[in-house]
Amino acid sequence: MKKKKNRFFLFCCSLWPGAGELYLGFMKTGLSLLGIFALSVVVVSYSGIGVLAFVPMVIWVYSFFHANNLGSLSDEEFMRIEDEYLFVADQKGADSVKDLFVGKYRKVFAVILILLGVSMAWQTVCRTIRYFVGNDFYFEFISPITGYISNEFPRLIIGVAVIWFGVKLIQGKKKELDRLEDMGFAESAMGGNENEHRYEDHE
Repeated sequence: MKKKKNRFFLFCCSLWPGAGELYLGFMKTGLSLLGIFALSVVVVSYSGIGVLAFVPMVIWVYSFFHANNLGSLSDEEFMRIEDEYLFVADQKGADSVKDLFVGKYRKVFAVILILLGVSMAWQTVCRTIRYFVGNDFYFEFISPITGYISNEFPRLIIGVAVIWFGVKLIQGKKKELDRLEDMGFAESAMGGNENEHRYEDHE
């Protein structure tokens, strides 16, 4: 049951993602944040992809401020907040998530999964080579090459992604301007036709 409680204990609980929401009675929201945080930590630890380390931190910051923001609401505002899962549980929500993954963002998610798989496979290959050739030979001759690839390849991917995103923004802005321009022409044409009809009726 949702209920405003002691702010000090809320602050202490909010130091762990989801616990603050659970303390306030938002069980669905709290369990969602707790589960997502734990999953992100497992993924980052298991995959060994350092660039993903920001994900658990973002979840932690969001959960901390979200819980304390809930505690600062007035009684009326607090009671209006609905307790919902961050992930969907009903058929309508499931259909929307399905549309998200197989719809317009399908290629983006596919690229992200491919890059994660390539990164994990690359680290496995490096560890396997080090196992067979030995640490001394690996760190003296092979490690400089693999280290350079590991450091520069992600930067290349991020740079390409930023350029692609910028191009998409420009294209989207151009399409919006073209649409507004077409609407303006259409309205002007409609206005001209109305004036013409009025002139004919006057005659």
